[in-house]
Amino acid sequence: MKKVMMGIVACLSLMLLTGCGNEQKTMNCSRTMNQSGASIDLKYEVLYTGAYVDVVKSKEKITSDDEELLETYRKNVETQYAPYKDVEHYVTNVSIDGNVLTSTADIDYTKIDTSKMIEIDSANGSLIQDGKVKLETIKSLYESMGITCEK
Repeated sequence: MKKVMMGIVACLSLMLLTGCGNEQKTMNCSRTMNQSGASIDLKYEVLYTGAYVDVVKSKEKITSDDEELLETYRKNVETQYAPYKDVEHYVTNVSIDGNVLTSTADIDYTKIDTSKMIEIDSANGSLIQDGKVKLETIKSLYESMGITCEK
């Protein structure tokens, strides 16, 4: 009996030291398409622990020789990000370099004020449940837009 108890204690100690198997993992999602004179490359790196998303890092590139088209996309993306500019842990950047517009967003769902995100856009409520984002929810959202995800 003493050996069984020692074995249980050893297993519990190992689980505590390793975080009970809840190590952070990565899901990569992407889609490439051509649309209206532009090549669009979408990449999303989703860091998650267990069933919940910790951080989403997005990088969206639009390549076009049409400067007016890139400028229109830039204005649209900046307008989309504008309501979040004062939200901590929601970091965005939009730039044009030559014929490539690059838009990045880093969202730390472990630290961000999710109620503020829902206040800004009620559609965020379908993504955020009880202050958290489930991995399967964000994966389903991406897949509904034709984006492929791999764990």
